[in-house]
Amino acid sequence: MKWFLFSAINPPFNYILFVIGILILLAVVVDIFKTVIYINGGGRLSAFVAEVIWKIFYYIGGRSGKSPILNIAGGIILLSLVFMWIFLIWLGYSLIYLADGNSVINNATQEPADIIGNIYFVGYTLTSLGNGDYSPGSDVWKMVSNVMGLNTTIFISLGISYLLPVLQAVIDKRTLAVYISKLGSTPDEIIKKGYNGKNFEPLYQRFSNLESLLLKHGERHLAYPILHYFHSNKKANSLSLSLAVLEEAITIQEVYKIDKSEKAYHWEVLLGALNNFYYRLDDKFIVSAENPPPFDYKSKLPEKFSKDHVGDPSLDLEKFQDRRCKLLGYIHKNGWTWEDVVIPKE
Repeated sequence: MKWFLFSAINPPFNYILFVIGILILLAVVVDIFKTVIYINGGGRLSAFVAEVIWKIFYYIGGRSGKSPILNIAGGIILLSLVFMWIFLIWLGYSLIYLADGNSVINNATQEPADIIGNIYFVGYTLTSLGNGDYSPGSDVWKMVSNVMGLNTTIFISLGISYLLPVLQAVIDKRTLAVYISKLGSTPDEIIKKGYNGKNFEPLYQRFSNLESLLLKHGERHLAYPILHYFHSNKKANSLSLSLAVLEEAITIQEVYKIDKSEKAYHWEVLLGALNNFYYRLDDKFIVSAENPPPFDYKSKLPEKFSKDHVGDPSLDLEKFQDRRCKLLGYIHKNGWTWEDVVIPKE
């Protein structure tokens, strides 16, 4: 088959261009497969492009999560990935056709097409059946054109269809952030609003719902890593801030043991859902801070809890140090500071 293919192509034949074109197409196919179909993280090429574009917006926005310029970064990245796939497919096939000087014929002159003619032919073949100005130079190239039109339609359709579930996941992400922020805008506020004078019964039902939402969002983050780059400059809509507030509230419970009821396991279950989410993010999105943020909530809690707790919380905090360093690194990645976590939102 290999001998038949090359013997049917008229010389001269540039093997370097042909190989480069094949490699580009393989890279695009793998990247589209891992990003769109494979639900265990995105492709390396897409991840690299997304990170570069995010850093550009991040620096333009002054490295501040409050900058409105960051709000459009996610949409720009999403569209850039689709256009990148289309461009690379176009480039790969163009190099393959340029490898053979007689692959494309100008129908008006019956002469081999020049470089622009080859690129033009590939471009309109990718998106239509052609307009008759150029045609394949041999039966082999006719077959290649059919294959190109078929697989390109499939991959471009996959790329475009990728937009809709991502946008739905973005809506759910912001809904989750608002849901958490309604519990309280700071860690101590969650404790105060959730305590009814006897126990934390008002929180338990919400915690059950949150567990399901967090687990679902964690899996979506694994399927669509681009979700990380959809930013909101409003604190109440920022998931990274809301998760930080929620986790600090759970840490308050773990350190001060303010909930001693038989339903205190709700806090541990919710912490497990949070840990699963951070595991899905992994080191690509979280770079741990060198030191954990300060932990000073005792004076902010209701007087009952302050009196009941005895001991130095720093002794208990040692086992949470790594987790809280990751938490601080996560909000820094999104342009926020620790003051945004502990100071009430507007």
